[in-house]
Amino acid sequence: MTYFRNLQSYLADGYICAKNHPQMQPGYRISFEEIVARRGGVQFTTPCGSNVNDFVPFYFSPSTKMAYTVHAGNVRLRGPDDSDLGVAEMGDVAYLVVIPGTLFASGRTCWFTDIACNSGIPPTYENHPDRLETHIDWPLFDDTPRMGYIPEIEYEGVCRYQQDRDIPVEHQMRSKKRMAEFMVRDYLRMDEVSCIILKNDTHAGEVQAWVNASGLGMPVLVKPGCYF
Repeated sequence: MTYFRNLQSYLADGYICAKNHPQMQPGYRISFEEIVARRGGVQFTTPCGSNVNDFVPFYFSPSTKMAYTVHAGNVRLRGPDDSDLGVAEMGDVAYLVVIPGTLFASGRTCWFTDIACNSGIPPTYENHPDRLETHIDWPLFDDTPRMGYIPEIEYEGVCRYQQDRDIPVEHQMRSKKRMAEFMVRDYLRMDEVSCIILKNDTHAGEVQAWVNASGLGMPVLVKPGCYF
């Protein structure tokens, strides 16, 4: 997820750089700076010895704790010059959808975890594509009620709820497991993006114009059901 205006530079450049990359693009930020800084610490390393901020991270669904906290008005929007632009709005958030197999095939190092990297509990990392089906707790994603259907890419949605509960026992770590991450080393090429998701039509024309100018053909889809 990213602030929609960042798409203009990402599409013009043809890539998104990881936070530690020397060519990282300055942009608008919808994140908690203390978490970003903490993830840059020495304790947040992958089995290959790289820092997690050497990777471009993704979640496995649009329904995440971070998305909800933006929806709840708890995140400030910061400008490229670090100015405070007020409360971030979910209507200004765009999702970039990628297919893990595409990134595995890129030749760049990929890792995925069973919980969020910054959960406070060390995650377990895997990098073999065949283990993706078992390493993630998919029943927590596939439960009902669902939200976020994207039939254009055959995505059947995700359980709307993600908070921890004492019962059933499978839900006692649900919030952390639903924040499992997929990470690709150094950068994401924009031609590796399957589609761009927006909440409403407000920015659709502008984003489509940036896509057209880039010469890339990924669809821009308005999917309010992917948002809280």
